[in-house]
Amino acid sequence: MKTYHYIVSGKVQGVGYRFCVGYKLKKLEMRGIIRNLDSGDVEIYLQGEEKKIKDCERYIKLGSPYGKVSNIKKEIVDIKEFSKFNIEY
Repeated sequence: MKTYHYIVSGKVQGVGYRFCVGYKLKKLEMRGIIRNLDSGDVEIYLQGEEKKIKDCERYIKLGSPYGKVSNIKKEIVDIKEFSKFNIEY
């Protein structure tokens, strides 16, 4: 299974970004984690059905109504499989 790794930049901390995006990714039955980084960015590891990845990426770009995504870096990484999706606080 592919694991997608995203680094999301912009106004993405302190605006409900993790909650909004994490909720939508859970509803799509994806697996992985979303968490804040010390740099002010948000990091996401994402696993699941390939056909749902585009929907996930739309939600990652949309973010929170109170924030603004300015950049998204994406790569495919080799990492363990996640059993569920976690929002790390």
